[in-house]
Amino acid sequence: MNVVTRKSEVKEYLRSCISAYQENGVSACVLTLSNQILNRKVKFPLLEFCAHELSQTIKESEQILLCDKIEALKTEGGNVILGIMLQNRLENHFQESIDKATEYTSKATIWYVCDIIGERLYGYAMLHYPTKTIPEIQKLSTHPKRWVVRSLGAGVHYAVRKGLDRQNVSSLFMILMSKANSKDKEIRQGIGWAAKTTARYHPDIIEQFDEEIRNQEKVANWFRRKIAIGLERNEYDKRN
Repeated sequence: MNVVTRKSEVKEYLRSCISAYQENGVSACVLTLSNQILNRKVKFPLLEFCAHELSQTIKESEQILLCDKIEALKTEGGNVILGIMLQNRLENHFQESIDKATEYTSKATIWYVCDIIGERLYGYAMLHYPTKTIPEIQKLSTHPKRWVVRSLGAGVHYAVRKGLDRQNVSSLFMILMSKANSKDKEIRQGIGWAAKTTARYHPDIIEQFDEEIRNQEKVANWFRRKIAIGLERNEYDKRN
């Protein structure tokens, strides 16, 4: 399968989707989107471009319907579009965007759904709306679906890597530690990823919580290993 790497090419496909929407509505748009874009291998930045364009074109009142129909297609690239379209709605529809991301990730059957949506929605929200988002992350950390919890790890990774301030990173790290004894493979991968990134960019936070991290009853060895890898990466970054 050829990989679509040029914006000029994806613009042509997207133009067909927008025309279908303008002529026949959301369902026609999604059908064309599926045929022209989501059934091709398209680079993620180009899919993000498509999502931003669709956010500007599709009526606000019809955007969630569009997202629901895209989610139902179960395509990898569709998750990129979902994440960005919900991200664009955060300012005016914050809670709905969080809830929809949770709905979509809870339906996941494979890891990349969580990571793609988690970074683009939860991660972006943590970075830009931390006061509102961190309490939501706290609540979602006990969600019964492991895929939702994994997606939070992807979100924390994104927010920390993009420069979230230390105070808010510290709050998020306490949430990560509440899952540090999990035996679930998916949760361990998501939370471990976030812990490693926290250690890489904020070794002082690791030092702050050193006693808690060493508590073998509450913190499993896999969590400590991820932190050790992050600290090693921090040292490597300083040398280079």
